[in-house]
Amino acid sequence: MKTNLLKTGAVLVATLSTTHAVAETAEVNGAEIYYESIGSGPAILMMHGGLGLSHDYFRPYFDQLSATNTVVYYDHLGNGRSAKPDDYAEMTFDRMTSDAAELMTALGHDTFTVIGHSYGGFIAQEFAAQYGDRLDKLVLVDTVPAFDYAPGVSGTDEQMAAFGKLFTAPMADNADWQATWNPVVQMYFHEWDAEVGADLDARTVYEYRAWNASGALLATFNTLEKLPEIAVPTLVMGGRHDGITPPEPGAERIAATMPNAELAIFENSGHYPFIEEEDAFFETLTGFLAQ
Repeated sequence: MKTNLLKTGAVLVATLSTTHAVAETAEVNGAEIYYESIGSGPAILMMHGGLGLSHDYFRPYFDQLSATNTVVYYDHLGNGRSAKPDDYAEMTFDRMTSDAAELMTALGHDTFTVIGHSYGGFIAQEFAAQYGDRLDKLVLVDTVPAFDYAPGVSGTDEQMAAFGKLFTAPMADNADWQATWNPVVQMYFHEWDAEVGADLDARTVYEYRAWNASGALLATFNTLEKLPEIAVPTLVMGGRHDGITPPEPGAERIAATMPNAELAIFENSGHYPFIEEEDAFFETLTGFLAQ
């Protein structure tokens, strides 16, 4: 395992709450990975979705875990504020799981909990399969073990046209990616709140090349044969009204497949239960983490 040197020159980044996080970059597998660390105690690594988004949509929601834990947010290689490879073929599941392991080694965390949401849940599953000895616990939020089903999203003509474009044509640039994503994400909520959406949009760092590369990468993803071998205590969480990663092929199937998994479904949420049912979500999550 190669040695990773942390860059100097930390800055303080304010969230929507009064909480601050130390933001730095770490040289991981030859590339600079951006991360923000908050709190103290047992470590939690947050794996964001997208791809093509940044970790920012997790905040300030998951900041509350910093009362008892060190929460590490980061942007995957090629995403957000992390280094952008010349060739996005470098952005493989093997590379992203290795980056996560090396980042936490560099930060001094031998074992830790991983929380993966959406596409970050795909990475988290692959991480658990390869680096299970590094995990204290695993939390999978609104994700699936394979894309072998038809999503059930529905919306206006404009939203459905954007959804079709998203999955059938490459994004031309970051502006195109942002403009296409914003109508689509509205369908990922059970009840859309325009103010919440505007805030998420304003704080997200978009990277169209990561989104364009994510589809071909997803075609290689299937953990159905790996999940029965992952024995780490796992909490699988999902929103009942999630049309893109529905509970039946997603959270329910994962929980039924893993040997040591608990299932929590949030009846009034879509793809973002930590936003739509924040109190219930974090009551469940903190209870699991305290076990």
